[in-house]
Amino acid sequence: MKNLVISVPRLEIHRPPISTAIVSSVIKLHGHDVRALDLNCEFFHYLSNSQSYYNFDEVWDGTRKFKFSEFRNVVNFINTIALPKIKNYDRLWISVFGRSGTKFTQLLCKLIRRKYKDKIIILGGQGVKTEEIGSLQGFGNQMKKQNLCDMYIVGEGEHAVIDILNGKTTGPGLSDEMPIQVNNLDDLPFPDYSFYNLDKYDYLSPRKEVFIVGSRGCVRRCTYCDVAKYWPKFRYRSGKNIASEMINHYEKHGVTDFYFTDSLINGSMKAFNDMCDELAKYNTDHKAGFTWKGQFIFRPKNQLPKDHFATVAAAGGKEFYVGVETGSDKIRWEMDKKFTNDDIDFQLEEFAKYDINVYFLMLIGYVTETQKDHADTLQMFKRWQKYVATGTIKGIDLGTGLYIMKGTPLENMIEKHQIFFLNTKGKDISNGIDSNLWQSKLNPGLDPAERIRRRIETHEEAIKYNWPIWRGEQRLDVVKNLTKNYKNFLSNSGLIKTKKGNLNFFE
Repeated sequence: MKNLVISVPRLEIHRPPISTAIVSSVIKLHGHDVRALDLNCEFFHYLSNSQSYYNFDEVWDGTRKFKFSEFRNVVNFINTIALPKIKNYDRLWISVFGRSGTKFTQLLCKLIRRKYKDKIIILGGQGVKTEEIGSLQGFGNQMKKQNLCDMYIVGEGEHAVIDILNGKTTGPGLSDEMPIQVNNLDDLPFPDYSFYNLDKYDYLSPRKEVFIVGSRGCVRRCTYCDVAKYWPKFRYRSGKNIASEMINHYEKHGVTDFYFTDSLINGSMKAFNDMCDELAKYNTDHKAGFTWKGQFIFRPKNQLPKDHFATVAAAGGKEFYVGVETGSDKIRWEMDKKFTNDDIDFQLEEFAKYDINVYFLMLIGYVTETQKDHADTLQMFKRWQKYVATGTIKGIDLGTGLYIMKGTPLENMIEKHQIFFLNTKGKDISNGIDSNLWQSKLNPGLDPAERIRRRIETHEEAIKYNWPIWRGEQRLDVVKNLTKNYKNFLSNSGLIKTKKGNLNFFE
């Protein structure tokens, strides 16, 4: 039986997809005929220009419907490009990367069923679950009920793929059954990027870059984050195993740049230090010129060994994204971040010394945030402006504010903080509830209007001190929509309030 592993829009176009490279590798190592097809990359090159590709983002995200011309373009792409490439394969493995992949997948499967009724279609990826882990009402379940797929894989797919290859139709992670986590990540095969033409991707620099996974889950349990819902247990690869994969991609494909998908690249300090030691030695011996980036956590400075960042730099550590979230030590501790402004001072100085860059990721308007906490956040722009001037801090993502997600520790704290939602009398975060429109009886001054005001004031302060704002317009569009939703709620409930001090707020 001939297998084809398919990636679909929307994925980012700057690196080849890792999930399908892993699945293809698993199938190949178990002795089955397999090829991979990146329809996201094919679609990028099918369109007339890159802007046409990005114009579809709102459609894939579900914030607007197809225009007729867009729908016709996608159907034509599937009929003329995708289906001829699919024709000669028996079993199709389609990776649905989140909700943004569901629209294309549904259309693709409808057209496959119409033309090739005998194809076996298997869906996988986070998109099969939509918002609920293991939900029977998720996208995969809906597709199966409509006979648009034969089965779907929930959770980590490596073992489930092998079960299907061995003829099983039931088992952990297969369709309606709950998944189990893979414990020893070192036993998993490396992703095989030889299935792709690596010259076709729209890299952000002249050098090739691929994804790499060093861990699954997160060592932290930040109160607002739902990672633990998907990965209850934090697991990590050994540092030598991670370095071995990076060296393999370098020697096989000439890849020098890597982007870690981990929640925290330094979640395990032992694995991180061992990886850096291996890469630093290889870089020195072979002049490979590795560079790598990923999400990082600032740790208490007393946890870091001497010359730690010298080794990180020698290993190729170049650019990190850190969830600083706030300028208030109090709020950061209540979020369970476990580092202070003094720890940030120390690590910024080390980054500057070894030419390591950092982006700050922020969350304005945490449930317990006071005016004093907000003032602490505003003060950080002046405090660390010198690192912006030297280029150590490359940018800041101000986010869109706190919304309470299902499956987070904060959801379990709703009663503790006396949180209520403005468009429901209940406490359940379910479909139809706008989880942005929350308030806390213990912090009544932090209503949606005040959170929006603080978010805008923070944006203005960042501009004042010349901090590069990452995704600035995109984030402000979301804040603008939140403002409209709040105004509509107040208007519909007869509580319209247009004044915020002397500010005509909604103008």
